[in-house]
Amino acid sequence: MRVLFRVDASPVIGSGHLMRCLTLARELHEQGARLSFACRGLEGAPLSLVPAEYELLELPARHADPMAATAEARIDNRADAEALHALLGDRQVDWCVVDHYGLDADWHGLARRHARRVMVLDDLANRPLDCDLLLDQGLHAAPEARYAGYLARAATCLFGPTYALLRDEFLLAREQVAPRTGELKRVLVFFTGGDDQGETLKALHALAGWRPSLQVDVVIGQGHADRQALDALCAAHGWRLHCQIDYMARLMAEADLAIGAAGSSSWERCALGLPALVVVLAENQRELARGLQELDLAIDLGEHARLTPMDYRRALDGLDAERLRGLSQRAWDLVDGFGAVRVCRALLDASVGS
Repeated sequence: MRVLFRVDASPVIGSGHLMRCLTLARELHEQGARLSFACRGLEGAPLSLVPAEYELLELPARHADPMAATAEARIDNRADAEALHALLGDRQVDWCVVDHYGLDADWHGLARRHARRVMVLDDLANRPLDCDLLLDQGLHAAPEARYAGYLARAATCLFGPTYALLRDEFLLAREQVAPRTGELKRVLVFFTGGDDQGETLKALHALAGWRPSLQVDVVIGQGHADRQALDALCAAHGWRLHCQIDYMARLMAEADLAIGAAGSSSWERCALGLPALVVVLAENQRELARGLQELDLAIDLGEHARLTPMDYRRALDGLDAERLRGLSQRAWDLVDGFGAVRVCRALLDASVGS
């Protein structure tokens, strides 16, 4: 089976879309699939994350200013599809997997020149989609209703964190940990591999002096705007600063509390039973943050632009052992880590059945 992924990553877009595609790709690769990734050559795009055994097709950036290429920005669908067509020629694939808020039914339709079927990863439900398989791993009260009127054809729909795409390292780490006891000795601060809007610095200012014996791990991406200030803060308090790492599961397993964005990392934290204070960094995270709060799976601090270090401090002061234990157990029970296996099976079953 041949599978083509269409996904982008950059300091502005972040790396979450690419990482979850790579997770599904690894599962498909184990089943013998041949894989290609089509990504725009955006400034700072971490395309080196794509393994050498997968084909990498680099598309034109089409954004002179990388800051214009936000995660939700619609791009020129026809131009992008034509650029991909020029690279593929007359090649055909069994599946085109699209994880991109800027592409809609127009692009999906054009992709069918090369793909027998189209799968879309989405959580916004805000534009027309032309897909055979839809994955939305978010928390929504009525997911079917959200997509009513947006699907151009009958599609198999996979809804909810049961299908959360988590890397193998989180499955392995889950075997080594258990729901937390409520003891708070180590905190993990990680918002995004891209631009965190200054939230890491705010969180560290809140932690400074809060509990002097607290151990803190801080994770950032390459080229972080506040790197110098973060270096200084971590050095002053004996905290560990990690940059562009590949051992996030280990840090999550070691932590008793996380502070971070309400993005795809939410499911990684849940799978490891890690209680969290979450912040909305982007529009597409708002509904997930609200869902996590309503189900008491995490504590939603709200929109990043409205937060100060004092807001973080108040949230920290409101924690106790019972609260942490409850958050951990509920998160642990929600996500078992086998989402990628389920999604891979859905792709394979659809291939056999048509």
